[in-house]
Amino acid sequence: MPVDYRARLKEIPLYRPGKPPLTFFDSDFLDELEKTWGRRWGSQSSYARLRAVIVHRPDAEAAFGDVDPDFLNLPSGLPNLARMQAQHDAFVRLLNENGVETLPLYAPQPLHGTYGIPLRSATYTHETLMVRGGAIVCRCAPAYKRGLEYYQARTLAGLGCPILYTVHGKGFFESSNAVWLDKKSIALAISQRANLEGVNQVSSVLRDFGVEDIHIVHLPGPLNTRKAQTGGGGGAFHLDMVFGVAAERIGVIYPQGVGYAFIDYLLHQKGFDLIEIPEEEVNGCPSNFLVVQPGRLIMPAGNPIVSAELRKRGIEVIEIDLSEFTNAGGGPTCMTMPLIRDDE
Repeated sequence: MPVDYRARLKEIPLYRPGKPPLTFFDSDFLDELEKTWGRRWGSQSSYARLRAVIVHRPDAEAAFGDVDPDFLNLPSGLPNLARMQAQHDAFVRLLNENGVETLPLYAPQPLHGTYGIPLRSATYTHETLMVRGGAIVCRCAPAYKRGLEYYQARTLAGLGCPILYTVHGKGFFESSNAVWLDKKSIALAISQRANLEGVNQVSSVLRDFGVEDIHIVHLPGPLNTRKAQTGGGGGAFHLDMVFGVAAERIGVIYPQGVGYAFIDYLLHQKGFDLIEIPEEEVNGCPSNFLVVQPGRLIMPAGNPIVSAELRKRGIEVIEIDLSEFTNAGGGPTCMTMPLIRDDE
């Protein structure tokens, strides 16, 4: 049956038969997001229902690191690739069982970065910051990771997700240094993985999308010695390794990993109930959980104190063995790029 384009013309805003088009400049990008781009891409929440993520099953590149484990951020040693793949498969099944669509990263083999070495951290896909409306493609700070943003941008473009901005110039920012507090508030960290220029670039886009409260956090980090991923004097280069939001105004935090001003801000300005990560659990990545729906989250197994405190607050904690991932640099948040979350 032929399409009645005359009828469709009548549905176009400001349509005037037989006259030149007028433009209504107050129309909002988000109002046409789904019609133009196919889906309501983006997220401005840590705890609303999760709908779709990008994941990458670790391949040969994930076992790279024996040439210099310290430089390649493997203070706990090289991961076992077979166990890593099995744990990733179980994690993806768990996401799917909880109604989360999992989409693959564009990652042709060999998966090499800007400087011709394997991108061992590619399985940690949380390197692009999503806002309601699309993606802010970040720029990795350490040279051994650079080039990952290319594969992420290729993936997003192939899916039809709008790329709103790409960190450039002398800016560096990795999205694990961003944690949503609520849909209008976000914490951004300056650390070894994000400089002030990168934070400023990201902040300007966030404000365009209705974020009113941007709190800057400063993370301590190592110089020549790093004995563990987090804690033990090594600091943390990603905020989500020391702080996560489990539900409205409920946070999990490792106080030694952040400046005290952030703790004061969370307690006295945002009204957070903070669960403290004990020293013996910090390397189990208990703040790097992933909320799949309000009141339910996925957490690496082996963090009984933090998980018990979350359950006391009525949150369902699904524990899963991700030991190869936590030893090598991250947990469920780091392993996913959240493409779509519901509104809070």
